Amino acid sequence: MDVIWKQGRMRNLLQSFFMLAKVRVGFFDLEGNEILAFPLERADYCTIIRSSPEGDEACRRCDRDAIRKASRYNGPYIYQCHAYLTEALAPISSEKGRIAYLMIGQVRQSGNQDERRWDEIRREVGYFCSDMDGLKYAYSRLAVIKVDEIRACADVLQALANYVWLDNYIRIQNEPLSVRVKAYIADNISADLSLAALARQFGIGKTTLCGAVKRDYRLTVNQLIRSVRVERAEQLLQSGKQSIAQIAEAVGIGDYNYFSKVFKEETGLAPSVFRGLCEKEKTFNNA
Repeated sequence: MDVIWKQGRMRNLLQSFFMLAKVRVGFFDLEGNEILAFPLERADYCTIIRSSPEGDEACRRCDRDAIRKASRYNGPYIYQCHAYLTEALAPISSEKGRIAYLMIGQVRQSGNQDERRWDEIRREVGYFCSDMDGLKYAYSRLAVIKVDEIRACADVLQALANYVWLDNYIRIQNEPLSVRVKAYIADNISADLSLAALARQFGIGKTTLCGAVKRDYRLTVNQLIRSVRVERAEQLLQSGKQSIAQIAEAVGIGDYNYFSKVFKEETGLAPSVFRGLCEKEKTFNNA
């Protein structure tokens, strides 16, 4: 199932929620990837934890696990993350089932700053965090929320989640994501087609993007881009109007030698040989 995210409207909604609740809020897809959040920056406490590859993966794993558990609930799901922060998920559902989540978090419950709690945090995240003093200070600076307040926030979050679907902030796209990605690449062949740029363009996580392309084309995103560029180059070579160097530039490969290498790897022919064959075929057909 492919989802269209209307990020301009989403951003305004998240900002309004944050102004009222003072709690970071964001949209997540079903794989636990953050699509958009406000504020954009995470709390210093989370930033320190995620500064190492091990810490970042632990946080991602925690998000995925929370979404898996939230799937068992009809309403909002409140939980404590692996780093002892309080968070909540509210499902966004269509007539076909759940399509995304709204999440609030990166806060601590009142009373959770004693030394015993800190010892628990140290045991949980200490092995992948080198600056424990900085982490402890960042923890003390987190927003504090009471149990009844987090429940109230979760209830409002669920109301927003329902509204998001009803008012078309998020829509299901019937045309497969992979097809739309390929069409975008073809229409923007010389633009920035990095994985990060494509993910931003479609408002999805990199994992979702790569998974869709791999599932439908049996290619990585880079392989798909390369394939589309060579297809366009074949069309331009057949027309015979531009030099090979100009064609290389037009399809987003500025290095002539690298373009020739890529083209030959994809087609089995050098660009000049391919053009020569096309010209011979035209001559034969016109004879």
